[in-house]
Parts: sequence; C-alpha cells; structure tokens
Amino acid sequence: MASPRRVEMLVRPDPAKPARLFFDHESRALYLEYTGVDNNVYRVPITLFSLPKEFSDLAPLLDFSLLPALSPLGNFKVGLHEAGIIQPVEVQSNYKEAFVVWSGTATASGSTTDIDVERFRALEVELKVTAVSGTAPTLSVYVEGRFETTGDYKVLASQEGITGTGIWFLTMDPMRFRRMRVRWVVGGTSPSFTFRVDAVGVA
Repeated sequence: MASPRRVEMLVRPDPAKPARLFFDHESRALYLEYTGVDNNVYRVPITLFSLPKEFSDLAPLLDFSLLPALSPLGNFKVGLHEAGIIQPVEVQSNYKEAFVVWSGTATASGSTTDIDVERFRALEVELKVTAVSGTAPTLSVYVEGRFETTGDYKVLASQEGITGTGIWFLTMDPMRFRRMRVRWVVGGTSPSFTFRVDAVGVA
C-alpha cells in the first residue's frame, strides 16, 4: 500500500474499506486515515471535535481502538455529521500549563488584571508568602471569576487571615469562568507581605 497522503481538499472515501484515527506523535496532530474512491490512502487533519459530513459513510467502519493512546489531546468526543452514531471518547487529559499569576510585595490591598483562563477546565493555585513585616499584619487572598455580562466577580477560592510566611493551595475544578483575577486585602499597621501566586491549568 502506498504511503498515506495528507490532503486539504476532501476526496470521497470508499465506504467499503475501513478507516481509522491516526495520531502523529511528532506533530502532535490527529488525522483521519482512509482509502478514497480512487484507491489512494489519505490522511485528513482533524482540527474540530466533529468530522465533515463527507465522511458519514464511514461511521460504522471507524476504528477507535487507538484513542486511549491520544492522551495529549485531552477529553473530547468524535462525531460524524449526518451519521447514525456519535462515538463518545473519554481520554485522560495530559495537557497542563504552568504560569505566574502575580509576584511582588503588597503594602496595601489590590488585585491583578483579568487573566484569560478559557482554555482550562480546572486550575490548581499555589499561594506562597515569603516575607512579612509590620504591626499585626494580616493578608487575605481571593481567586475570583468575572461575569462578563455584568463585570461582577465571584470568589472561587480564598485563603484568609494570613499572618506569617507559608504555602497554601487552592483548587478550582471545574473552572466555569473565562476570566479570573487574584485580589488581596492587607490589614494592620505598616503591613508588608511579599508573596506570589502561581497556577497550573489543566485543559
């Protein structure tokens, strides 16, 4: 059999021959590999959660046995437009992204700007306080989600009444908001808190 060809324009598949999903580990891309009516083998990149209606004839023939190996793609469903089946596929997510939300020294209450977290279904946040000074200083930290239609914020997780150094972890699962921020409230006389907020997002 000839090597599969990657095509951008669809060639009508031969419904009498099996098709399969193919994951290219080098490019980290998912393809539908099928035999066309011209008897050539093609690979079409899959960039959406559903396949074009031109492939509806392949619904009963698709081999989903490779999907458990596709963990880099996260949780998804593969469906065929105008087909008799929709095949749900649950794959353990393997894509994680670490980023710094805020780092610095706070002597008064404040907040970060809004952060885009739409690509994440869950977030794990680490709050790390490394230095504290002042008389009876207190720090409370809030992770908040923003309602885009109103601009209002909802507290998703918090750590209140911090008076010394330490590490705290906050979890948001699921993450229901497209945008979030971190807000802090500082109290006491001449308070100063050096801290950072880091996050790991799971797609």
